[in-house]
Order: sequence, then C-alpha cells, then structure tokens
Amino acid sequence: MIRRMLYVILAALALVSASTGLANATGETSGRAASYIDPDTGAVTENPDVNPNSECETPDRADAQMISPVGSTANNVHNDACFLQRGERVNGPASFQSSGAGYISACPDPDGAGPEFSMLSDRNGDGRADLCYMSAYQTTGLPGDFEFHARLNNNGPVGVQLVVFCSDVDANGCRDETNKSSIAIRWVR
Repeated sequence: MIRRMLYVILAALALVSASTGLANATGETSGRAASYIDPDTGAVTENPDVNPNSECETPDRADAQMISPVGSTANNVHNDACFLQRGERVNGPASFQSSGAGYISACPDPDGAGPEFSMLSDRNGDGRADLCYMSAYQTTGLPGDFEFHARLNNNGPVGVQLVVFCSDVDANGCRDETNKSSIAIRWVR
C-alpha cells in the first residue's frame, strides 16, 4: 500500500513539474528550448521570407531582412520561443541573447501588470540591448500566450545577428546554459 502511494505521489509530482515548467536537477527549465522566427502573417511587419507555418514545433530559424531606416523599427524581426515537453509548452525563466549585427529592440512584459517581469539590458557595453530576460512566458489572454517574445532590429551595419534563446534561472544570459536554441538573421541593405 505504501509503495503504491509513493508511485501515485511521484506520478503527481511528475505531472505538476511537466505542467508548470519546474526546474530540473541542473536548475534548467524542463522541456526542450525551441526558438523560431515569427512570419507575422498579415501584419505590417509581415516577413515573406519566413515559412508561414513557423512556430515552436516547426521552426524557421534563418532569415534575410532589410536594415531598418535610422530611428525606425520598420523592418524588425519577431523572435518567439517556448519550452516543449511531451507535446506541451512549459513555463520557466528564460533569456534571448543577441550577438553580431543588430540588437534587441523590445522585450515585452509577459503578463502586463502582473507579478511576472522582463528586463532588457546591454550586457557587453556597446550601447545596444543584447539581453532580454523574462521571468515567465506570456499569459495576457492574447495571441502568443505560452510563448516567449523578443523583437530584433538593425539600423546598420549589414551583417549576421545570432540570437540564442535559453532556460535562464540565474538571469545572466545564455552563455552558461545548456538548454538553448538559436536563430540567425542576415541583415542586408
């Protein structure tokens, strides 16, 4: 009887961990990191170079994009991501970290005025935002819930921007993390 109760308790804990995105033994969010470029179908920023079915389960991870005019985000790219575990999206702290050409132009708060938060920063001191930390995925009741979101832009020069998405319980970026996924944007004139 006690053994059976233990199995029931262990099964319940596994279920709770899978649904809430609790950290695993290494401190990372459970679930495989999956990052993709959102095609923004029908929006002003629609990107026809991106697969229209791009999402966490079927990611398009590469794009060529025109540089935005100075002072504009007209040609920004939407980088969305999630953690996938057994066909479900799970929650947990995460970061987008950018290197190369371009910068992170937006790091939206995951739940508006709720307790979750986001933080955009310039970690390498070059004057461009390169780290977007989010305490949780989006839960606003709008399209895009249960995913993480960052906006990327470049006002020059041309080049490649690599953006890594990762589980980030210590909120210090992706360089020390193992659960990660990346996209690349080739910025052109």
